[in-house]
Amino acid sequence: MRYNRRVTTGRKKAPARASAGQKAAAKKKATDDRERGDRSKRLLDLVMLLLRARSPVTYREIRDQFVGYQTANVEAGLRAFERDKADLLELGVPIRYITPEEDDALEDGGYVIDVKRFRMPEVRLTADEISALVLAASVARAIPGGTYPKIVDLALKKLAFDLPDLPDTPTEFPRPTARARDTVIVHFPEQRPPGASAMAEHVSTLESAIRFRKRVTLSYRAAGTGMLSRREVDPYALAYRDAAWLLVGWCHLRHEVRSFRVDRIQTADMAPKPKSPDFDRPENFDVKAYVHRSPWTFATEPAEPVELELFPEAADVAGEDFGETAEKRTEGEHTFIRYQCTNPEFATTRVLKAKGAIVVRKGDRLRARVADELAAIAARYGAA
Repeated sequence: MRYNRRVTTGRKKAPARASAGQKAAAKKKATDDRERGDRSKRLLDLVMLLLRARSPVTYREIRDQFVGYQTANVEAGLRAFERDKADLLELGVPIRYITPEEDDALEDGGYVIDVKRFRMPEVRLTADEISALVLAASVARAIPGGTYPKIVDLALKKLAFDLPDLPDTPTEFPRPTARARDTVIVHFPEQRPPGASAMAEHVSTLESAIRFRKRVTLSYRAAGTGMLSRREVDPYALAYRDAAWLLVGWCHLRHEVRSFRVDRIQTADMAPKPKSPDFDRPENFDVKAYVHRSPWTFATEPAEPVELELFPEAADVAGEDFGETAEKRTEGEHTFIRYQCTNPEFATTRVLKAKGAIVVRKGDRLRARVADELAAIAARYGAA
């Protein structure tokens, strides 16, 4: 029996050589890439030349500056310049030719850029991009002090000046009132406190629900009692006020527009089928006006008739908005205010802050709440 042995060597098989056609194609691609790069640079340099010029620039002067126009055939160079000029005009660069008849100081006609009409290509943003920018802008808008509010307002106007409708969320921002005292967690992401991730998820869910007009189901913890309740809400907008995110929308439990602090939302679930809206925001509802309303009128708990006595040290509080049904009377240096208290947390804070200059004359629930807060302070800071 005869066996055939295959003899191998250490020599590797040489790679296949490129054909003449492949070499030509590669060479042509390299040439095209180089020409495109050279032309892009030439267009930019041409714009810069005309912008820096104090008087119209003649074609002769332009030709001397650019190798691409210095062809053996003068007409070929001129055609290349005309193509470049046409492309720049299409991009929105208003190049004009000024004749000696238009300007007596010129001996020859030349080219200029009409700076007053100079514009960059129109920026078109998607709904998601606009929403993200407005969301980020609301954070900058909330930074205490400085010039951020004016800068953000101007930037948003520039972004949305030609949009048919402003983005739904977050739509409105409150005017700066008092300087925020608390750290806004999104300002310093490296120092995010516990619960920040959950809050970020809630903001994302609510933002989507507002944009698609979908009902949300909230598990919400009340500020006063700490009790959890289930709320069905038609979300209208997210707003940032007094160092807190607020969800503004129609509450199906209370049958009225309410605001909910996002940091008290335990769970937030958006209804399915995003392409099928669940509600329409009322045309006459002004989110901006709602957010700007006085904290005395916020509806966070059932109303309680309350009467406050303001001593002279707290006289300026009398000028604040307690609602349309509030009654005010003055006796000597003291002012008495009767109103429907629907935000006892805020009222308690103001009473304690006044250090005795505001006294709760009527309103058992509010008086008990103030007493509980004082007892808790005494227990914490009192002598052991």
